[in-house]
Amino acid sequence: MHKAAQAYLSTQVHTTSKGELLLMLYDAAIKFMKQAKVKINEKDYAAKGILISKAIEVISELTASLNKEKGGELAENLSKLYIFCNTRLLQANLKMDTQKLDEVIKIIDGIASAYREIIPTEEARAAVPLQTTASASSGTTNVNRSFVNDAGYGMPTPSAQNMPSPNALRLKKAANAYGGGI
Repeated sequence: MHKAAQAYLSTQVHTTSKGELLLMLYDAAIKFMKQAKVKINEKDYAAKGILISKAIEVISELTASLNKEKGGELAENLSKLYIFCNTRLLQANLKMDTQKLDEVIKIIDGIASAYREIIPTEEARAAVPLQTTASASSGTTNVNRSFVNDAGYGMPTPSAQNMPSPNALRLKKAANAYGGGI
């Protein structure tokens, strides 16, 4: 059964978009921290240490995946925030402090919530059809893509620099923090 679960997870990771993988990492970190809180209350300190270590590993992976060249100031700020979170997790581990765990859960959940708003799911992309309008002067078709239908997940691409969304710059910066393409 364990091999089947690993095969399923491997398939899921290889067929999931970068944005959805990012959300999976946030969710995993939060899950490990919540489980660690339970283990602290149960006085199972060995399990607590393992779970906090897993959360630290996930957050370290998030830090390592940042593209500081493309992401600029946003990537740098996220990096500092992740380092702060890992420091708090180490303190929580040493002091058995569930309040520090709650603090990091709140931070990571806030970041995850923000990314959930800009990273569409397959269901969202399928639910919103493309809108097309015919151009009277040129006889060509102008495709106005909604945020969720855009192949770049709402991020301007070299061929679509004039994206009509007022949030395009913010979304582009968010995507660039992780190397673009989310």
